[in-house]
Amino acid sequence: MDALTAGADIGAMLTGLSVLTATIVWTRNQWEQIQQRRAETRLRNWHGYIMTNGIDTWYARLAEEPESPTARVVLEITGRDGTPDDMLAYNVRQVVLRDGMLSRSPTPAELDFLMALQKERGYGTGFPVR
Repeated sequence: MDALTAGADIGAMLTGLSVLTATIVWTRNQWEQIQQRRAETRLRNWHGYIMTNGIDTWYARLAEEPESPTARVVLEITGRDGTPDDMLAYNVRQVVLRDGMLSRSPTPAELDFLMALQKERGYGTGFPVR
């Protein structure tokens, strides 16, 4: 009878081990899915809901190079061809007065992505969540 008892004990241990293994695998899979969803949400928060026509971009160059470090920066707002553009400069002033800040424009790769995303979804058709 000792052999049967030992066999039953080993069977019970193996069953417990398989349940433990299944639990570990399931938990690990859940954790990876949570991390993946978080990464997708972070990406979507920047790339998925920004309309490209809502991004202000201006071509600018320094009009005066300061001789010492200063908080004042004098910019010359230009068009694509490098000529001064009075209307864009007025637009920059209005944004600074309204918002109190200038924001970083998207990088060329980000802007290309946003434009492709807008083209893919179609203008005015809404933004479905992926």
